[in-house]
Amino acid sequence: MSKIRTTVSHPDGFHGLPWFEIKNGKIYTTVSHPDGYHGLPWYEIKGDKVYTTVSHPDGYHGLPWFEIRGNKINTTVSHPQGYHGLPWFEIV
Repeated sequence: MSKIRTTVSHPDGFHGLPWFEIKNGKIYTTVSHPDGYHGLPWYEIKGDKVYTTVSHPDGYHGLPWFEIRGNKINTTVSHPQGYHGLPWFEIV
């Protein structure tokens, strides 16, 4: 199980504790996430793309919000805040 934490380029800044964890291709919030642990996956990984699920607070959108590059996670043009060029998250 991998953990995901924010990077310094995330809009909320770097937080040393993981906000998410990856289990079986799904991404769940952790107790360290600002909204807490929810038990249902917010995201699903398909290849190198990350999509919202129906249990995400904003619902399922069908287009990838993030792209995984190595151990970094960047926004895509489909993300509500657009593509930013620098990674928002890192997989640790």
